[in-house]
Amino acid sequence: MGLAHGASGDVDANFSPLLDALGDRWSFVGSRYPGTGGSGPLDDLPSVLRPEVLADRLVEALDAEGHQRVPVAGVSFGCSVAIQAALRHPDRVSALVLTVGFARPDVQLRQMLGTWEQLAGGPPERLGAFLLSQLGSPDGLAELDRAGTFASDALDAGRGVNPSGLAHLRAATQVDLQDRLAEVRVPTLVVVAGADRVVLPATTRELAAGIPGAELLEYPAAGHAFTAKEGVVWARDVEAFLSRVDDRPAAL
Repeated sequence: MGLAHGASGDVDANFSPLLDALGDRWSFVGSRYPGTGGSGPLDDLPSVLRPEVLADRLVEALDAEGHQRVPVAGVSFGCSVAIQAALRHPDRVSALVLTVGFARPDVQLRQMLGTWEQLAGGPPERLGAFLLSQLGSPDGLAELDRAGTFASDALDAGRGVNPSGLAHLRAATQVDLQDRLAEVRVPTLVVVAGADRVVLPATTRELAAGIPGAELLEYPAAGHAFTAKEGVVWARDVEAFLSRVDDRPAAL
């Protein structure tokens, strides 16, 4: 399975529930975006962070591992990368799993970018607290509050922010695939987080509505980043969907 991570994310972090639950039955191939984990180049991020460029990089990674036709999963900004892979390489993509994604930026995503820009360069705990509050679900934040760890987690989150995260998020706010969704010709599952504070749930529903035959799955209490329990459910639902629709060779 090809994996397209989110803005300022990483393959391991964004897809750990799938890797943990399905790793003994599936092969996973991901391509880190420039600026993530020392995966350069960094000198021209706006051009190399275009979804079509990242989609081609993902297919190159699949080539390197000998995979011919596989499903591709995207999270958030990675959904645009997954869609571009299906559009640009239709013989290589057998199905799509699009989680908390969007075909166009909405007001919530643009507001997140604006606030991140204001906080960048300031105290890391302030940026970390903002990111935790935006990415988490109400239930997840309540757990941090009960445990009394929000402040320390916010400091860790702020210190651990991808230095290229802002460039990634700016690239996400330039996505415009709404008019191309009808061209998608593979089985598609779209997953909505009902308590998403990064991408409006309505925007992800709009993504599903634009893709012919797409299945819509909603987790009403989930935020943009799933909790461990939500991740277990997500992995189960992804596997169930692919077992029904995917035409990949069994070995892949």
